[in-house]
Amino acid sequence: MNKRSLALVTTTAACVLALGVPKLAPAATPADPAESVVLITVRSASGEGAGTGMVLTASGEVLTNYHVVEGSSEVSVTIPATGKTYSATVVGHDASRDVALLQLQDAAGLATITPDQDVVSIGDTLTAMGNASGGGELVAASGEVTALNQQVTVDDGNGGTETLTGVIETNAGAVPGDSGGPMFDSEGEVTGMTTAGSQTVTRDPGGMRGAGRSMPITTVSYAVPISDALAVVDQIRSGAETGTTRIGAKAYLGITVAPAAGVWVNSVLADGPAAEAGLVAGSTITSLDGQAVVSQSDLAGLLAQLEPGQQVTLTWVDPSGSRRSGTIALGTSQVN
Repeated sequence: MNKRSLALVTTTAACVLALGVPKLAPAATPADPAESVVLITVRSASGEGAGTGMVLTASGEVLTNYHVVEGSSEVSVTIPATGKTYSATVVGHDASRDVALLQLQDAAGLATITPDQDVVSIGDTLTAMGNASGGGELVAASGEVTALNQQVTVDDGNGGTETLTGVIETNAGAVPGDSGGPMFDSEGEVTGMTTAGSQTVTRDPGGMRGAGRSMPITTVSYAVPISDALAVVDQIRSGAETGTTRIGAKAYLGITVAPAAGVWVNSVLADGPAAEAGLVAGSTITSLDGQAVVSQSDLAGLLAQLEPGQQVTLTWVDPSGSRRSGTIALGTSQVN
């Protein structure tokens, strides 16, 4: 889980299209747009991470990237303008768009963002704002739109990749921790949500470290158009799962998988679904629900399509080399 960093990306050429965005339901707009931006802290078995979010409703709906909260067991959100911290739950997400909707507990009267309704154009000025480097405060970086309707490939956190399409390319200096934060236009309205970025360092012409010459860094940042992000939010609010939009807790097997080739089981949770089927550590999973599994990414992708409580067939090769299978009822994951 890479919660403190933007995903490193590669890009491919795409057509340039004008993007228009809808407006949220009427809500109080803060005099300072930064009042609607929040700091996100996540905790998981692998440690702590940080990201950024945007307040959508006065009652505490928050928009962020799914990769900010993916794999977390605890999410807390701090409003820098007031210093107040709230516990948050993940209402739903769409990994293919890298969008997640959070709900803050016992929140009220929060300042909310205003989505930009204008057509986005190359050359538009903007400001990326976020929890830069997880420093616990909001930092702004200015830039402009350099391309539209781009395609980027990012690490999915499970050993595979995810391709995001239709994203906005900018030269704003977004850094790790800014993920999930806004790209404001010159009027303080949100054009997009910072999602990924890459940096290129130009070598010192003198070829010597410490020779007094600077090493320029070219930053390319990518943002999901706010219209796309809000379309996912609307789907989650409807309570109906369709396509890649998931609502509520994920299904799980009760295992950990080693970060290596294949799906080698590192540990099995006692009394978990997999343990009850007879799976033991050292086994290699070969299929789930009739679908072949050859990587950790495959397994995660299949589980994302299944529901807690659903009966599925699991097939594996045990440590002795014997092929085995069993029918299990998937559990309810405690991680996002």
